[in-house]
Amino acid sequence: MSRIKNATPEHYFEEYLYKKDVNDKVYKKTWVGLLGNCLCFYSNHKDLRRVDSLSLENFICFKEPTTLPSEYLFSLCMTGREVQFKTDSLESREMWRAYIITVAELNIPQSVTLLPGPLLSLREALEKEKLRRSQEDVEEMPSCFHNVSRSEAETLLKQFPECGSLLLRPGGSPQTVSVTTCQRNVGTFVLKHYRVTQEQNKYVIQVEPPVTCPTLAQVVNHFKKTTKNLLIPFEKANEYENKIGVLEVDGEDGVATVRYPTETSGTTRISNKCNVPPPLPREPIPQETYENPNDGYTAQEMIRQAPEMTTRRVHIPLQPVNKYKGPEGTRHGAPSLNSGLDEELKRKLQLRRAMVE
Repeated sequence: MSRIKNATPEHYFEEYLYKKDVNDKVYKKTWVGLLGNCLCFYSNHKDLRRVDSLSLENFICFKEPTTLPSEYLFSLCMTGREVQFKTDSLESREMWRAYIITVAELNIPQSVTLLPGPLLSLREALEKEKLRRSQEDVEEMPSCFHNVSRSEAETLLKQFPECGSLLLRPGGSPQTVSVTTCQRNVGTFVLKHYRVTQEQNKYVIQVEPPVTCPTLAQVVNHFKKTTKNLLIPFEKANEYENKIGVLEVDGEDGVATVRYPTETSGTTRISNKCNVPPPLPREPIPQETYENPNDGYTAQEMIRQAPEMTTRRVHIPLQPVNKYKGPEGTRHGAPSLNSGLDEELKRKLQLRRAMVE
């Protein structure tokens, strides 16, 4: 059965790295992508569900070993934490150094040594990160924040355990946020709720002793770090798509990828498969005209239309036909076409006889 994979996130830079955290004894190979000012870790390059993340908000320095070992190592020094990494080449370590420092400090370091192509990509990433931060007028809520009640949060965590086990929701007052966690133990769900209060520009987790975090994202990271990543932020996939996707299945490994084609126009073009030409426009049917035999022609006009010409002028008094009265003066409708033709023939016969005489 093919696996459906959504569109990949737009990382500034991504590559395989070997990571060793504080509690790790050996390096673990993982797919790493720089998304905004956060390093996202995945199981492999085909997996879109992150297994861990590392924010660069508390970045201090990028440390490289002073000696030249056979392995290309570097460390990220954070506030109260140091994470070690290993790359496959010197060029790869230089790329990570350039991107991490540039995104964390919003400035390309002077000591960076990159080719023109990678340097141009680095400048584009810097402009994107500056634009992203300028648009953050208010603090961006973590993806695990959902506007649900206490009971609704419990229902979501129990019904969809594969989506995560930690959920943020509104608290009882505008200045509070609640954290709901759900863990499974011997077939039963263990639900817990924590209160987080906002004090000026910081958040305080109301535990013993209280824990202060600068952002809500740091609140989530604190729960993850304390439980050694046993608590996973709840991220339920959107049930509705906002783009039209095309499913493409790889014939080698059977992985199905959803590709989103770009539309060049706002209207949908429908091809004519039969190539039938459109029908020609029909000319309007001309209206038929009919001669009215009772137009009240004069005798002179009758003579001019006669087939034979004569110099003899004959005055024939013709009485106009009353269209609305019968022979006895009673009112009738308009005469029919046949009666009009009879009258016309009588006139022409009288005219022909007068010309012969």
